[in-house]
Amino acid sequence: LYKGKLMDGSMVLVNRLRVKQKSLNSNSMQNLKKVLPNLRHRNLVSVLGHCFITCQDHPQTRSTIFIVFEHIPNLSSLRDHLTDRIRRETLKWPQRMAISIGIARGIQFLHTGITPGIYGNNLRIENILLDNSLNPKVSGYSIPLPSKKGVDRRQNQQCVPSVSGSNEEKEDIYQLGVILIQIITGKLITSSGELEELKDELERGLSEAASSTPRLIVDPSLRGNYVYESVRTALQITINCLSKVTINRPSIEDVLWNLQYSMQVQEARSSSGNSPRL
Repeated sequence: LYKGKLMDGSMVLVNRLRVKQKSLNSNSMQNLKKVLPNLRHRNLVSVLGHCFITCQDHPQTRSTIFIVFEHIPNLSSLRDHLTDRIRRETLKWPQRMAISIGIARGIQFLHTGITPGIYGNNLRIENILLDNSLNPKVSGYSIPLPSKKGVDRRQNQQCVPSVSGSNEEKEDIYQLGVILIQIITGKLITSSGELEELKDELERGLSEAASSTPRLIVDPSLRGNYVYESVRTALQITINCLSKVTINRPSIEDVLWNLQYSMQVQEARSSSGNSPRL
């Protein structure tokens, strides 16, 4: 991985991948040339450019792919913000909903904004980067590179391209649910057991009618700045994302709609003062 500067002064990251020529067939080349120029979105670590260099290297021909990514100054991950006490205080409920919506938009773009869609996107909280305006950018998403054999992959903290696999849309939805549950509760998930316990706690909370329920399951640092209906909507769609039955998980459009509705409820009730803050 290299850091570089363009002629206009902007900084970039350049990822170099060496590929055996037999792994780089015409179909994979065409897919790369078709997809790479379109990987630009406000909520992705975007691809700014690319090039291919082929040279004879006895006893076989090798190609080198250079992929140029945008460089985010002063980057920090969503995980960093949730684990650092001072940064965590800046993430009030409206900010967390805005971040969640941005993440969902980035995933929606990967699924439906390009053809063919990209799935299996290594969605983890440490791969969600926040710029200075707390705008989220998804990194570590899949790029349809040639087969893993023969690839010299250089990894970095900002964007780690990975070989496109057989993961389906619903697996990305599940991983999004894992991110959302951490955003809402402020608790970092380190095991599947922790995730199931936290999910069960959320489900029990939603099944109770008392409006004080969210206080038991929402990040305590958020108290006093969220509206119950907004939290309830976000919690329900998060639980749906984490369904063990794949077919029961919502589409990314459903997730985005519910998160946007949660934000609208928060903004409307907060401005009118008609709904109690918890």
